[in-house]
Amino acid sequence: MFRVLTMLGTRPEIIKLSPLIPLLRERFDHLLVHSGQHYSYEMDARFFAELDLPDPNAVLNVGSASHGEQLARILSRLEPILLDWYPDAVVVQGDTNTALAGGLAAAKLNIPVVHVEAGCRSFNRAMPEELNRVIVDHLSSLLCAPDICSVDHLRAEGIPDSQIAMVGSTAIDACTRSRQFMGQSSILDDLKLTPGDYLLLTLHRAENTVPELLPGILSALHALAEDHTIIFPVHPRTAAAMTAQGLKVSGRIRTCTPLGYIDMLRLLSAARAVLTDSGGLQEEAAVLGVPALILRNETEWQKLVDAGIHTLAGNRPDSIRMAARVALSDEGLNIARSRPLRLAEGASERICALIADLLADHRPLARFV
Repeated sequence: MFRVLTMLGTRPEIIKLSPLIPLLRERFDHLLVHSGQHYSYEMDARFFAELDLPDPNAVLNVGSASHGEQLARILSRLEPILLDWYPDAVVVQGDTNTALAGGLAAAKLNIPVVHVEAGCRSFNRAMPEELNRVIVDHLSSLLCAPDICSVDHLRAEGIPDSQIAMVGSTAIDACTRSRQFMGQSSILDDLKLTPGDYLLLTLHRAENTVPELLPGILSALHALAEDHTIIFPVHPRTAAAMTAQGLKVSGRIRTCTPLGYIDMLRLLSAARAVLTDSGGLQEEAAVLGVPALILRNETEWQKLVDAGIHTLAGNRPDSIRMAARVALSDEGLNIARSRPLRLAEGASERICALIADLLADHRPLARFV
């Protein structure tokens, strides 16, 4: 039986890989490694339990650090595991330092890399995530692209069609798989919220938490809070940045600690709209029919903007206020909700089948040279 190792280390990776991991366990000798890029496994255990995932076979506990140090920690701690376990393929997801280090460690040892969510591009090289995803794509053997735009990006960069497969998005599978559990969440009662009567806010991108941008973003959000109830689960990075910069959230914005996946889905599903700089939340909002105001200048999910479902608001006070004035009006929200986009399920099954084909046809004869 072929051995496949899946590498993850952040909560978005856990969520997006959650529908794929059970399939890999059924079909292969499967190993799971948690890098601990943002938290320890203990901090993520709630996500594993909610998503019915097995405990990791290994936890690297690299923790937060500068990009260089974090990458070095993952590489140095993962390489001995790869040499010991000899997987036939390594699966990585998205654009994190975990994905980059996992892909690089495997490729250096001639182990085929499978990149889930390949080909996404913001075309903003100032974003660490953009650099990560481009590099991972160019060292991968199998590139699982979510849509035709991503396929076109990969082709334009010279990657051969034989390595590219358009499979859809595992985030759609994860959201669809977990909708059945949303009824178990009491988050709306806990926070005393009425469905459709609040906005959900998430803000965590590194570029949005710098002193040049964060104060202005918060000022625009404070202005929005004059007219809307806003619920803000505060990401640790954002909380640390606000403390370091001496910033406080307006009392009109209701903050809470980060939530589990099911609670977050329930909160999202009942929101009037979501304000976010998260890529995963953009997809989940589209699945649940919730319009999103994207607090960035570009998005990897441009198709959702082009379809009229979501709105790019930028990350400057004037652009956020201007976009919100239109997108959050009754007319703007009704228009967005009237433009449903069909998002295909089944990406996880397609990826699993492609990995089986890859290993059956191209099993490497000389790995570790």
